[in-house]
Amino acid sequence: MVLKLLILTKLVGLSSSACPSSKDQEIKGLCFTFMPYQLTYNASRNYCHHNNPVGFSNLAYVPDKETSNYLAVYAHSAFGSAAENFWIGLSRDPVSKSLSWDNGFPVTYTNFGSHVGKNYFSEKISNAKWDTLGDNDKSYFVCSYDPAVKSTTQSVTKTTTTPDSSNCQVGGPQTVLFAYSNDLNPFIVMDTLQRSSLDSQNVSFAISRFDLPQPEDIAYFTTYNQAMSYVSLHKPNVSLGFNDTTRGSNVLDVIDMFYNNTQTPCGSFVIVLSKRYPNTLDISNIVAKVRQRHGMVNFLASNTPSGGTQSRVLYDLSSQTNGVYAITRDTSFSSTIDYIPTRERYPIYAVTPRVSGEGSQILPPMTVLVHASYLLSLSIQSHVPTNNVKDVELYWRNPSSTNTGYFGMPVASWGFFDFNSDGTHANLAADVYNITINYDYTNSDVEVVQVRFYSSSPTNYWMPYSD
Repeated sequence: MVLKLLILTKLVGLSSSACPSSKDQEIKGLCFTFMPYQLTYNASRNYCHHNNPVGFSNLAYVPDKETSNYLAVYAHSAFGSAAENFWIGLSRDPVSKSLSWDNGFPVTYTNFGSHVGKNYFSEKISNAKWDTLGDNDKSYFVCSYDPAVKSTTQSVTKTTTTPDSSNCQVGGPQTVLFAYSNDLNPFIVMDTLQRSSLDSQNVSFAISRFDLPQPEDIAYFTTYNQAMSYVSLHKPNVSLGFNDTTRGSNVLDVIDMFYNNTQTPCGSFVIVLSKRYPNTLDISNIVAKVRQRHGMVNFLASNTPSGGTQSRVLYDLSSQTNGVYAITRDTSFSSTIDYIPTRERYPIYAVTPRVSGEGSQILPPMTVLVHASYLLSLSIQSHVPTNNVKDVELYWRNPSSTNTGYFGMPVASWGFFDFNSDGTHANLAADVYNITINYDYTNSDVEVVQVRFYSSSPTNYWMPYSD
């Protein structure tokens, strides 16, 4: 049967010309994304909805025999000769027993095989027949979407941003900007860079010393040793600084300059050692620029700032670019950087829930595609002291398996309040996780929490940004 389908495809042909991604296949006006991961039905559907690089999509809609045959042919090529089937978007309601497509379209065509006793349908690659698999069975899957709808959405998105990101490639080369305030102790800067694990990363380097009356250019290097040598020759120097607590930091200018530079490829990221607040309130343009370049901005911020007035701005910038804002003692920078994404620098989950008082929130689910160790970073509010926080707990659970985990920050029992962030490494299986945050704050102010999971391996999609 596969041979017949291959001959049919050679005669008619498959096209990707109308699809926004060159990797997708167009079949009779719809685009199909073939995902080389084996997930459960619900995990596959969740991936199509939330993680498809082109945007929202559905598990494959198969309206007719021709589409079904084409899908089987291309799945054989995409998934390999050992693959047997792939999830499609057809499912059966366990109560009413009615059939429905994931995109809500009516069921007008079926191609059932001999095993249809369960609720989730897959297509067999050898004959294009549709059989059911179990709730916890894992298979390859295919997403589908209407490219006309995608084209409209993309054109609207482009009008709200500035630089062109059409050449951005996921998993491409990265440059890290390591920027540090001239107000910091020189030893703190050198020690933090040495402890950062950047020496073992396949990245290029950009270095900037800021908070100077005479701003310096960003210096670019191809190796860690070159970057370290430059920092050792350009340590913070109090005689060159502002020497004025009313002066705001110029760190935003540095970040803006970095993402304007042609030496900054898509996916590059920023690590800032901050001592002084900006006096600027509006960050909308810089957020748009970072997002358009698929960047990420992280801060290690001093709990004893040397000047500036706008304490919230840098937290908001990191929140809106999937980064981390960690406040701590200057002497703790070198240990806190363990939970800044330097090694695990590819976000797979980023949300910023708003919390107040005591309560619990169900957060969006998290899809993990590869069984691996991931960095979890949790920042519980934008300011210190944190003596208004009793406890914050984050849970991740998969209801159909034993894949579960917990991370807590019982601040009140720890008894020290000059930090806002902590982290850990979590071993996660490939699955979909329900995420819940429990919190207990003594005040009624609304606090913004940063919940982040990062991978050490590149993903095949750009993570959406969290507001």
